[in-house]
Amino acid sequence: MSPFFSPTKVLDSIILMQLEIEGPLYGYALASAFEAKFGWKPSQTAIYNALKSMEQDELVTVEEKIENGRVQKIYTITKKGKSTLEEIHELMKKHMMKNFTQVFSFIQMLIDSESSEESKTYQETIQSVLKNFHSISRLTFMLLKEEPEKTQIVIEETLKSLKKIAAELDLEFQDDEEEDMFP
Repeated sequence: MSPFFSPTKVLDSIILMQLEIEGPLYGYALASAFEAKFGWKPSQTAIYNALKSMEQDELVTVEEKIENGRVQKIYTITKKGKSTLEEIHELMKKHMMKNFTQVFSFIQMLIDSESSEESKTYQETIQSVLKNFHSISRLTFMLLKEEPEKTQIVIEETLKSLKKIAAELDLEFQDDEEEDMFP
């Protein structure tokens, strides 16, 4: 199974996103922003290679300034870069929804192996959950762009409520944050 984005395209999209959010930046400032926000600092070479490639593709523009006797390059996202970033976001959303649907389909297959009466009830419940989950996901993506703080609060409260129900039922639940996914 191949990833839906190559590592270079992921770096490109993060650079474009940073330029969209923060405005014009130096390459070094991009690396510092990555480290501060994601705990990851790509090499300067990787960043500058990505910026050079994106400049050739007209996704960013570069302005050279002389500061302290050195040439400094400031990168700005273009309209084409903004459009590309929107396309990447849409592709990511579609891919994520496809993965969620596949997970729920797998759960449904497991349930199908149980008794037919229980299976029918579970199937109806899963269909309802999938429909609601799809709507919730789409709405969440829209709201995160407009009201990120309020949306995050609702997400956290929802998770807290679901964890409370799981605890009442003595169900074991482990947050992804608690798992060591990348040893």
